[in-house]
Amino acid sequence: MLASQADDIVFEHLSENRSRAALRGAFWSALDTLIPTALNSLVFVVTSRFLLPQDFGLVALAFAIVSFTAGFGPTAFGEALIQQKSIRRSHLDTVFWLSFLSAAILYAALFFLSPTVAHWVGHDEIVSLLMIIGLKIFFDMMIIVPNALIGRTMSFHLAAARTAIATCVSATICLSLIFAGFGLWALAIAQIAAPAAACVAAFWGANWLPGVRIKLSSLRELLHYGIFASGNRFLQTMNLDQLIIGTLVSPAALGIYNFARRLYEMLNNVVAGGLTSVSHVLLSSLQHDQNKVREAFLMATFGCSLISFPAFMGLAAVADDAIPLIFGPHWAAAIWPVRFFCVIGLMAGIGVIQASLITSQGKSDWWFYYQLVRNIVTILTVLLLYKYGVTTIVFALMVEVLMLWPATLWMVSRLIGLSIPQYFGQFIRPIAAYLGMLVAVLAISSAMRDWSIASRLVCEILIGGITYSALILLLCRERILFLVRTTLQGRRAKAQ
Repeated sequence: MLASQADDIVFEHLSENRSRAALRGAFWSALDTLIPTALNSLVFVVTSRFLLPQDFGLVALAFAIVSFTAGFGPTAFGEALIQQKSIRRSHLDTVFWLSFLSAAILYAALFFLSPTVAHWVGHDEIVSLLMIIGLKIFFDMMIIVPNALIGRTMSFHLAAARTAIATCVSATICLSLIFAGFGLWALAIAQIAAPAAACVAAFWGANWLPGVRIKLSSLRELLHYGIFASGNRFLQTMNLDQLIIGTLVSPAALGIYNFARRLYEMLNNVVAGGLTSVSHVLLSSLQHDQNKVREAFLMATFGCSLISFPAFMGLAAVADDAIPLIFGPHWAAAIWPVRFFCVIGLMAGIGVIQASLITSQGKSDWWFYYQLVRNIVTILTVLLLYKYGVTTIVFALMVEVLMLWPATLWMVSRLIGLSIPQYFGQFIRPIAAYLGMLVAVLAISSAMRDWSIASRLVCEILIGGITYSALILLLCRERILFLVRTTLQGRRAKAQ
């Protein structure tokens, strides 16, 4: 009887001041990505100078195998908890124990099959790496429910604290080990230190512990959305491209590919990470009000484009100087892959808002099939072109992204009644500001050709940043002032 009464406790969506909460959430989510990205960038720079592409490739191959294994778990049932209009305690307990049981089964399979898998991919030296990095499956599964509770209540300050703690722990361990001479094991152990610390912090932030109110009826209510959302997550994280490159080409080639991809992912975390979780929760809570959904979507798209154009295309412009200077000359082969990934990142920053809209409107099945098609095309591309090297592969992947993107645009316009010209209107002014920045950067690069690489790079970044900021303020002044006013109104309302 007590369990039944406790299960009547309902967790509702935030229903008041959602736009203001979303803007405050964007601030905290930005910190949630900026702080870890800053620390991870430091770790990335240090480890890149100490380790060779071969070392990065072996760890990346082991991580790709672990990610593929973890993808068979209920990784995105947390999104189902967020999307559900109201949830009971039995929803939380059922999802937690389902996740924990899945983790135990998946890790056991990985542990016992590690020698076979390592032999199959042709690198027996990754057996120990698989067993160590595989432990992250437990932490990734156990964190699903507390993360969903934090996101559902838009408590993004707790998410920021959780991530900051995890990143500090991981960075400290990794740097200590790399300076102590542990080589690639520093990277491997950091892969489990971060999720372990994040898991502890998430349970503390959510103020929740699992019970035993397990109900099949509660699972059935989440099953449709959860399965397709988990399928989407699996398609995003299975890393078959890295498995193929590491197996059919070489760990060194995978190291170059992984290096370029990690740079893109770190930038993408800064550009889109602060908006991803906020936009999904906000759009889920507004899913029955098309006009408000359209306004929120356009606001998020505009905000993302303000940052994505200078971040990604700016890196592409200065890659010749930045990569050898910062990471070391042994990464020079990654310059063109980095540039192609910058274009992919530009589309990913925009696409993450589209994904939040599509899944929040109950179309997780459509998004799953779209991701499935993309991944099939990606796998075929890598299989057909692996003989031609990493640069050719990444160029082809960039073309693939550009060709498939219109499909998501069609679905977005259909869901919220958005015209194509109105959507593209969000990008015209940021593009104009970026072109002005690009001209300034190229002019500085040409004028300072005989200067040192470090001096030239600093001037390119400073002049480019100042030029872009000035043009954005000139071209987008009204929209920026609107965002600032909305944020200030939210703070005053909170103070009252």
